Amino acid sequence: MHFYQIRSVNKHEKKGIIPITLLSKDYPESLLNTEIPPLVLYCKGNISLLKEKTFGIVGSRKSLPLSINVAKNYATALSKSGYALVTGIAEGVDATVLKSALESDGKPISIIAGGFDNIYPSANKDLLEKVIAKGLAISEYPPETVPKPYQFPVRNRIIAGLSKGVLIVSGGIKSGTLYTAEYAEE
Repeated sequence: MHFYQIRSVNKHEKKGIIPITLLSKDYPESLLNTEIPPLVLYCKGNISLLKEKTFGIVGSRKSLPLSINVAKNYATALSKSGYALVTGIAEGVDATVLKSALESDGKPISIIAGGFDNIYPSANKDLLEKVIAKGLAISEYPPETVPKPYQFPVRNRIIAGLSKGVLIVSGGIKSGTLYTAEYAEE
């Protein structure tokens, strides 16, 4: 290992981040089988969840109460059946899935669009910390990366790639949810 690689690893370890590269034994095989696998997964939390049976649940940030209820019911049932739940960190369906997994002693996995130093939305930082304590948070970007709009739909390929199945709870015509559905179909 070169000096700059050791410095980089030490910098991440100080922040509680575990970088997993394409060449790592911990890299999920399901992501290797995607069209464009991330080169690095920056992880915080329990990386053994990458080897668990997983199911994705996604939906709109602005979902109807009926959709939120559907997300909560499925998240609770799947958590109790032993699935690790994969979603984002946005308000609405994502937050509901994560909270439901946490409340049912499940295994939440949150995929974020920027780096760990720049959580978006910032209102969900506390929720993400709870996910990290009992589950796993993942980004394909270095910690200092500020999320850009294009990173959210690109991030959805990781949600689909990690998941054995994906439930689309809600989504508008221009919703990022449709990207997740397309990635899951591929």
